[in-house]
Amino acid sequence: MRAAWIAVGSAEHWQLAFDQGGIWGLVESHEAQWKRLSRGDLVFCYAKSPISGLVAYGQVTKTFRQDAPLWPPEVRERKVIWPLRFEFDLNYLVPTPRWKSESIKLAEIPKYRLQSGFLEITDEIAARLAERFPKPPALVSLVREQEPAYPAVSHDQIQAMLLRIGTLQRFIAEKEYPMEKERLDVVWRKVVKSVPTYVFEVQVGGDIYHALGKLKHAHDLWNSRIFLVADRVTVGDRISHLLSGTFHEIQAALQVLEVDRVTRLHALKGELRSMEEELRLT
Repeated sequence: MRAAWIAVGSAEHWQLAFDQGGIWGLVESHEAQWKRLSRGDLVFCYAKSPISGLVAYGQVTKTFRQDAPLWPPEVRERKVIWPLRFEFDLNYLVPTPRWKSESIKLAEIPKYRLQSGFLEITDEIAARLAERFPKPPALVSLVREQEPAYPAVSHDQIQAMLLRIGTLQRFIAEKEYPMEKERLDVVWRKVVKSVPTYVFEVQVGGDIYHALGKLKHAHDLWNSRIFLVADRVTVGDRISHLLSGTFHEIQAALQVLEVDRVTRLHALKGELRSMEEELRLT
């Protein structure tokens, strides 16, 4: 049966944990709880003051002991303080610049309990906490080998699909990512402190000129791989005209993805992940 836990640490330590691809450590006094950790357990990541809230949550993939220092106090003292390690896959990570304003607060948990550093919570509380994080739409079922016709989806649903795909590919996926005075629809980053590796703008109607302008700036600024996700109506003569004229500099770099292709990829990724979990290959 899947259990749920809250792990408590400083913002600095959580940034390093996410930077390492999802890893956390516990002191020896938590060995009893650590031994009960199982694949699939939910772990909510609580950052202490000045954040004072949950900044991410995910699922445990494996546990192991470690004799190599990782966190700054361990490195300074040249000894392992948190040897009981576990790895986890992120379900959602609040964008780092917005931890203070968008972290999930814990009215259900008395502060004195958080001082233990690692505590088990009930299924009811875990469900309530998970509901406060953004969620992707339900995975679309595959009914035949041929590419199906998918119903129309909204801008927000496409964003959520891209977030889920990025997470399944072990990227840090974020929406509304700040770029100077603009916001990018979705970005994927390899590590917390890196610039976006992949940048997506979703265009289902609206100002395609502005979307291409943001993608060009992201490519110029970070050398990101840039993608325009658009419906069949938008993927037409207008894009070709803009790429051969005003935005000719990104013509070779830009990848245009039709909405139906993203929807199908989302479904395939979800089916593959379900099979991997069933076969315990994750």
